[in-house]
Amino acid sequence: MRGILKFLLSLLVLLVFAWVGLWWYAQGRIASGFQAWAETQATNGLKISYSSLQSGTSPIQALVTITNLVITLPPTGDGQSGTVTLPTLGLRINAANPTVFYTDLPNKIAIAIDNDVDAVINTGSISVSETLDSNALFNKTIYPFRSGDLAASNIDILASQGSLLVMHIDSLTGHSDLNLTADAGSPAVVSTTTIDGMALSPILTRIASIPFDGKITHLGIGISLSGPVPPNLMDIVNQLRAVQTDPVAEQKLMIPLVHKWAAAGGNGSMNLALTVGPTAAAADAALKFDANLQPTGTANLTAIHLDAFTNAITSAYPGTQASVAAAQALLSPYLTTSPTDGQSLAMHAIFGDGAVNLNGKKVSDLPKLDWTALENPSAPATTPPAVPQTGPAQ
Repeated sequence: MRGILKFLLSLLVLLVFAWVGLWWYAQGRIASGFQAWAETQATNGLKISYSSLQSGTSPIQALVTITNLVITLPPTGDGQSGTVTLPTLGLRINAANPTVFYTDLPNKIAIAIDNDVDAVINTGSISVSETLDSNALFNKTIYPFRSGDLAASNIDILASQGSLLVMHIDSLTGHSDLNLTADAGSPAVVSTTTIDGMALSPILTRIASIPFDGKITHLGIGISLSGPVPPNLMDIVNQLRAVQTDPVAEQKLMIPLVHKWAAAGGNGSMNLALTVGPTAAAADAALKFDANLQPTGTANLTAIHLDAFTNAITSAYPGTQASVAAAQALLSPYLTTSPTDGQSLAMHAIFGDGAVNLNGKKVSDLPKLDWTALENPSAPATTPPAVPQTGPAQ
């Protein structure tokens, strides 16, 4: 009996030492990962600074807390720059769920862009989590995340250092999945975003006479892209950041990747849902490529109660009546009216084989996609500076 107790005690001590070692290792990986990320961003023009980086002391979670984090954005083409300031940022993994990585954002985030913007984002609650690839726990070369979730509620966007409400959002949720080994038959990236109760402040709504109380009741966006994923994905992202101010360089970098993706059977789809006042609209599109690597696919757009929407717009802004009437005349072949849905719009497009068909009728030719020309864009023409004219001395 004494031998059994001694064995169990020894086993318990070993487990405690093993857990402490794993906990220490996990916190070290989180800290070194953040520092490596900050250094990588610096090479791309994004400056990361902070007052302190502290490790947690609780054995039930690996925690790193960064204080006074300031993210300085790289300057734009016209020289503008900005900062995002977070009083604290927590990075943690809980022992009860070791494959989920949490990012604890503060309820107040400050954003400044030169002297033009001085805004604050306040949230009632915010949660960010990402699912870790277990293979990346002990392999630093593997991209560590496989999915992510964002949930925020009671969001206020304020200007003038937080004294003037600009916009309120009841809730914002997002989810994404990433499969780096996907092929053309399986999704590589799936992303959904939902925003509910997005409204301008009452004072701005009154000043600008915005109908529907300046509110978008619902906005939902979904995107899905198939594989294959380039093996050097992060290198490509860094290269794009390096040439973000050069459209020609961006095109030369991106189009060959899209060409390879298309040749491997790449395909994708997107959808959008929007509710404003009594009007609900939905759109979706799907894209793939035929044997000649020419785009084919479908696109759909539907909406109900368009008459209520356009009446509210023209009542608030009488100057838009002519433009609204012209748009209604253009869309008249696709408009119907019913007692339940009011004025409804239904447009169903099919494109491919050199043609675009709308609601079963050809409406235009589809130009052939010239991959060679797209991969070798010409630099935009520049106008030489004017030469001052000099005349005879007076």
